[in-house]
Amino acid sequence: MNGPAVRVQVAERQSGSNPGHGTKTQQNPKGSGSMANYSYETLQRMSSHPWEGLKPGQRKSVRSWNRKEGVSEPDMLEAERLLETNPNMSMDEALGKVTSPAYKAASADTKERIAELRKAATPESEPAKPAKPETKPKRDVAELVGEALKPKPADGVTGPDWQWLDQLPVDHAPVPSQGIYIALATAMRVNPGMWTRMRAYVRSDRKRGRQAARALANRVNSGDIPSMRPKGSYEGAYRTLEDGSSVCFARYVGQGE
Repeated sequence: MNGPAVRVQVAERQSGSNPGHGTKTQQNPKGSGSMANYSYETLQRMSSHPWEGLKPGQRKSVRSWNRKEGVSEPDMLEAERLLETNPNMSMDEALGKVTSPAYKAASADTKERIAELRKAATPESEPAKPAKPETKPKRDVAELVGEALKPKPADGVTGPDWQWLDQLPVDHAPVPSQGIYIALATAMRVNPGMWTRMRAYVRSDRKRGRQAARALANRVNSGDIPSMRPKGSYEGAYRTLEDGSSVCFARYVGQGE
């Protein structure tokens, strides 16, 4: 049985209220951004909701809210790049990943390697002179007449690099059907009852890091993560450690619903 999905409550424009929660939202003054119809609590829930489940307008509001909360522009751009390839992650999860020291170190190392490869690939010697075009041998009249009589394909049905296949080749790209946590979920089943770190959030703002860890723990407990279903078979919890990081822990506890 699948757990209830996190429902993003959208405030109604006419009434100025947040349906289902009774939270009044204020209309922002002209030029104040794109968060006019969402309360602070609603924006928090949308920021922890899977990116693929948000509409374009909701995504825009989540971006604006995170910038207002102090997220730098480079971190926001990197998080959006990560969400393009991992749409099942939330904005909170993406920001937690790109702002972690390990991710920043790996990103800097990758950029340095790319720069070295580009430098090594740049030729230092003078560019080679273009080769002279080949001179085609003259063709006799009989050969030209025979070629002219051959039927030519209609325009638009052939090309220099086109291939016509009866069947498509096998797609070898890995497509995880259970999401990014399938390996961790499998390992927890092998060690039932034992807690393990699921994700750590290192933020300059401890409050936002703790909110992100709590949101992920709630997804575990509600069965919102495909590889950790049915609901109740996994347990999630969160703690703020001495170093200031907020960590989501999880464990396998049984078959659930």
